[in-house]
Amino acid sequence: MARLAPRRQAREPREIAASGWPLALHVVLAMGSAGMFAIAAVLVVLLALQDSALRSGRPGGWLATLPPVESLERALFSVIATGEAALSVAILAGLLFVTDIFAQHLVHKTVLALIAWAIFACLLFGHWRFGWRGRTALRWTLSGFVMLLFAYVGSRFVLEVLLHRA
Repeated sequence: MARLAPRRQAREPREIAASGWPLALHVVLAMGSAGMFAIAAVLVVLLALQDSALRSGRPGGWLATLPPVESLERALFSVIATGEAALSVAILAGLLFVTDIFAQHLVHKTVLALIAWAIFACLLFGHWRFGWRGRTALRWTLSGFVMLLFAYVGSRFVLEVLLHRA
């Protein structure tokens, strides 16, 4: 009879110190801001396609069904401002209620979220002060969104798949 390999002992689950409404608030705000920035990424891609079609002289097709560029741009910056506000409160809530940022493996996620926050803050400031729009807004928006994607998805991938930690 073949012997089965010994079972690995289960790791102890990490303790989340701030359960209840503080953690729920943090999660809801973090997911809400991520959703807002995902919408912003879609809007900025639509704006880029619309801009490209207008510059090439072929504004027809399905792009003609979109609102005017100015309206899409206003919507983009409104969504980014709302996402930035939600991300600000989510980061503050996370920093206030976390007990040990190193033991809970949250340093990389926090740093990447802060970088994304800074990118979106710079974009909003640049739009307000210098009138940034178009391709500049595209680069900044997608850069911030990619940072958030790394913070939420990439950090989990690194921890669970590459480092084999729960």
